[in-house]
Parts: sequence; structure tokens; C-alpha cells
Amino acid sequence: MKKLKLERILLFLIILFLPKCMTSQEKGIKELDFLIGTWETREDNAETGWWETATREINYTLKDNYIELKANSIDSNGRERAYFWYINYNKKAKQFEMVSMFSNWHKTQFDILTWDEENRTLTIRNDPDCEKRYTERFGKIMFSEDFQSYEWKGENKYGDPNNPSSWKYLEKGVRKR
Repeated sequence: MKKLKLERILLFLIILFLPKCMTSQEKGIKELDFLIGTWETREDNAETGWWETATREINYTLKDNYIELKANSIDSNGRERAYFWYINYNKKAKQFEMVSMFSNWHKTQFDILTWDEENRTLTIRNDPDCEKRYTERFGKIMFSEDFQSYEWKGENKYGDPNNPSSWKYLEKGVRKR
């Protein structure tokens, strides 16, 4: 009788806590599901008068373990480029990581992403341990309540750490589908 009672209590506890354990295991890349879709973007650097427009196709890839962003853009000088971003959730480090590749830039970038669900803000910063050359990248992407648009304010610093070149930008994006 005592054994049966203990088994029932254990079964009740397992049923009670199992969904919570399963939910925490499922956390990861799906937290950024709102990125999936087609986005039209415009980035502006007010200091230089430069701008760039892009169409970004964002989908899951590699058995839904990564988010892949494919983009084609044109800037105010008439230059076209393509770029790819791959985002994953590193379960060991418990962080989102992004690799960026550009058709007009020789260097692959590695960034850490932090998602603040309450404020709908995705923060992007370079991984300081990854760089052999001096580069700093920081930006905040703030999404609208319905996740149909965003505003991204950021700054990149590169070159000489004592006298870096700086690139301040404001990007706005609208979901097309």
C-alpha cells in the first residue's frame, strides 16, 4: 500500500514537472521565429549621406537548427552586394551566435545576439575573443509590437584601436511576408 502511494506521488510529480523540463529544452533558435519571412530594409549613415536598401529572405535551415538570412542590396553609389547571416543557439554557451559573410568584404564576422523578449529588442555585439584585428560592432534592433517592422541603431568601429574609423547607422525594416 505504501509503495503504491509513493509510486502515485512520483507519477504526479513527473507529470507536473515534465512539461516544464520539456519547454526549457525546447528553448533556443525558435525564440527568434519572428525573424522568419521577407523583409525590405533601408540603412542610412547620416554622417556620410550613404544609404543601402536590401531585400532579406529569412528561413530555417540545416534541420531547423539555424536561421539563414540571404540578402541582396544596392547602395547610394549604385554598388550591389549579397550577404548571408547564419544564426544558431549555442546550448553549451547558452547564447545566440551569428556568422556573417559579405560578397564585398573579405572578412567573416562573428557576433553574439541577446534577445530581450519583454522589450522586443535584439542586441548584436561582436565576440571580443574572436577578433584578431580591432573591430567593435554593437547595435540594438527594436521590433514593433506586431513584429512587422523594426528600427536598428548601431555603430561599427574598426582599424586602429587608438583612432578607429566609426560607422554609425540607422536601419529600418518592414516585413513583406
